Amino acid sequence: MLRRRRLPDGSFGELEKVGDALTTDEQVMSLGAQLAQEKIKNMQKDLLINSLGTTVTQLKLEVMSLKGGEG
Repeated sequence: MLRRRRLPDGSFGELEKVGDALTTDEQVMSLGAQLAQEKIKNMQKDLLINSLGTTVTQLKLEVMSLKGGEG
């Protein structure tokens, strides 16, 4: 939470953080970082899935070529 301390002349001073709670800006930054991490994880998963798909395709082609050579 943020507050403005009253100065001796009656005006309000600069914003200052009170307590341990995150400010809205800090929450937004934290969520942004979390979203970036999730995006990276999803990209890594996609790359792994693509790689596995390529491997499966290669294995299928090898099996087909082996079966074709038997006759």
